[in-house]
Amino acid sequence: MRPWLLISSISAGLALSCTVLVFAAGPQDGPQPGHRNDPVSVQQTMDLLIDPAADALWASVGTSVSSRGTRVHEPRNAAEWAKVARYAQLLVSGAKRLQAPGLPVGSNAHSRLADADTPGTRTAAQIRADIDADPERFRAAAIRLEEVSNDAWKAARKHDVAGILDAGGALDAACEACHAAYWYPRTAPQVLPSAKEFAAKVNRVK
Repeated sequence: MRPWLLISSISAGLALSCTVLVFAAGPQDGPQPGHRNDPVSVQQTMDLLIDPAADALWASVGTSVSSRGTRVHEPRNAAEWAKVARYAQLLVSGAKRLQAPGLPVGSNAHSRLADADTPGTRTAAQIRADIDADPERFRAAAIRLEEVSNDAWKAARKHDVAGILDAGGALDAACEACHAAYWYPRTAPQVLPSAKEFAAKVNRVK
């Protein structure tokens, strides 16, 4: 998966079981503020809600090719589709949580994040500063995540395999866009080589 703001890896089953939700209605029925299992930071929201739910959603529909041929993975009955809808609802709940004003980034506001030892990876304090500089930009990213997750929920309710695939692609794009803006290492732009320099490099390869 595309990990973000994770301290440790948690299996989807464990993370989903840690969040007590009622899924009888639509995606708006997420955990209410003050619930004892509510994530208290961006990091925990990713760790307990978004990351495991996204993994499970992506794994629910797909195609694998092996020496035995092509195998299509998709829900086969109402119960399996209900699970996919729950994954999407967790994503909606997580996205709504990210929209909370002033939500700390790390567990203690400035704790180390996943891949903290990778050169250039931004710290919780740096991410917090970026969010505070333009809160609406971060909120817009969270709203985009909520919208694509809601699309996945609607597709699951209709047992729409193509809809899940489309929503899964949009989910991936939403995640990558936010990660690139706030978390991924920022390196200086590379200078484009001149025609002469490029030709010299090509000749060395030959």
